[in-house]
Amino acid sequence: MIRKNSSLGFCLSTLLYSGIINASVDPSSDINIQPYQGTQVSHYLLTWSDEFNGTEVNEKRWNYRLDCKHWSQQRKANNTVSGGLYRIHLRKESVDCPNNNALQPGQQKGQKPAGKVQYTGGGIISKDELRYGYYEAKLKMPSGAGWHTSFWMMRNQFIDSTSKHDLNSNIELDPVENDSIDLKHYQIDAHQWSPTPGTEDPGRKQNKVGTKQVRFKDETRLDDFHIYGLEFTSTHLRYFFDGKLQKETSFDVNQYKHNDISIWFTSIASFLANTKQVDNSHLPAEAQVDYVRFFQTPKQIDELQ
Repeated sequence: MIRKNSSLGFCLSTLLYSGIINASVDPSSDINIQPYQGTQVSHYLLTWSDEFNGTEVNEKRWNYRLDCKHWSQQRKANNTVSGGLYRIHLRKESVDCPNNNALQPGQQKGQKPAGKVQYTGGGIISKDELRYGYYEAKLKMPSGAGWHTSFWMMRNQFIDSTSKHDLNSNIELDPVENDSIDLKHYQIDAHQWSPTPGTEDPGRKQNKVGTKQVRFKDETRLDDFHIYGLEFTSTHLRYFFDGKLQKETSFDVNQYKHNDISIWFTSIASFLANTKQVDNSHLPAEAQVDYVRFFQTPKQIDELQ
């Protein structure tokens, strides 16, 4: 039980002794840190984090994204940690991908897929699964057209976890998806990949909820560091950019089944946003993450006890 302290806010000692923080928060995190200043959320405590202050990806905390999709193969070697940053290395490399059905740059509609890709990307997926709370990350998109970079949440479909999950529920939450052909735009939305009767798109493979195209007319560029946040509760989703609310949408558990989710950071070469080819002049490149943090209210923490 977490009790409210009249002078110090919510008492952290109970949380510390519960073992939640000791097990899930990066030891280099400030345990008293709050969501980014100005973000309109309240009564949150840090319960999970990675500050990326080591010298390699913490494999006790993260799995790797290892697949061929669109124009790249995702490789373990393309994920490193140095200088206080997690880095996804984006490279021009020819790799056989016989099961990849995507046409490659230069191929025409109707041609047989090449069976190989010319680029490699990467990504990491948290081993811990989370649900309700406030998710926040500080990241920088790569420059140069051709890369789809995301901070998002979903079950890890690369691992067979059928014994652990309700397979009728599979949601995806997207605080930010950027295609590097346009560094003044990103998309936010949510998906329910396993629909149930009564959802807004019955009969489809997914329900897409609360999509918004965020476009900047000022000097903002996404190849600078920015802070992306998502508040996920049993009733709604609220998306933030540098502390400013961008979108609030209903996502009620009674309409859209909710399930536990992992945190993902990924960057893949892609044709999305009508991209015709990768800008090789910017390669090698990097997507960079300064930190990722997950906060919960005392009530949400109590519900896990």
